[in-house]
Amino acid sequence: MRKYLRKNRKIRTAASLAVTVVLSAAMFLLFFSIELLIGYFSPRTFQESLRLGDYAVEMEKELLSKQKELFAAHGLPESLVEDIWGNSKSYMAFYQYLDAGEVKEGGYRFGQQEILEAYLAEQNADETEGVKKAIEIVSKEAEAICSRYIYPPFVRIYRQYVREKKPELTALAAVSAVISALCILLLFRWHHSRHHALYYITGSLFTAAVWNAAGTAAVRIGEKSFGTGTGTAYYQTFLEIFKTRGISAWYVVSIVAAAVGVLLFAVSMHMRKR
Repeated sequence: MRKYLRKNRKIRTAASLAVTVVLSAAMFLLFFSIELLIGYFSPRTFQESLRLGDYAVEMEKELLSKQKELFAAHGLPESLVEDIWGNSKSYMAFYQYLDAGEVKEGGYRFGQQEILEAYLAEQNADETEGVKKAIEIVSKEAEAICSRYIYPPFVRIYRQYVREKKPELTALAAVSAVISALCILLLFRWHHSRHHALYYITGSLFTAAVWNAAGTAAVRIGEKSFGTGTGTAYYQTFLEIFKTRGISAWYVVSIVAAAVGVLLFAVSMHMRKR
């Protein structure tokens, strides 16, 4: 087959062009997988975006405000909220949840009931069944507020989605890399002049880079409307940072692909002159 292709120039050219198309598609899929894995599907990028946007700081402010409203509605002093927040590890609970991605069974106790019981003891209030029931209700409502803010559902949803899709992307990257390597090997075997093979490989790389640039533009346009107008202001801040850091991987891959393409073209021209 190799000798036949070398003798029949037209068939060899047609076969090389077909392999070039396959190589372009494989390279594009490889770029696509890498961009998602180091960009939007990177838990580190997700965590850093939350920290850079001061999500926990802003979340704490709103959390305190909601709990103060709850306590005031039940005739309890708002200063108790500061006591609860200061005497527990609630602030760190968000970062622990962010790093671990899971909440222990039974949730995290924020200490509302203990603080309220201590407050009633200081006031020498009679611990009747009605009072105990009221304390239990307020404590549960306060803990629900804490859980809603400190364990935001979008963190769990993101981690679950990444766990499901990351193996698929990794497999796609591996298969694309193998196909690319096989196509490159075929081109070098079919062409006695190495610079001819490099022409086809360079063409594939430039084509994949163009497709990738078009995909980057499409993602950039699409992400502008993603999540816009929903959630709190500090969530929107985090989202903008995450989108910016996620899309940067696409820019890096496109630039590297173009640079490698230029380098290969220069090498092939140098080989031809020699």
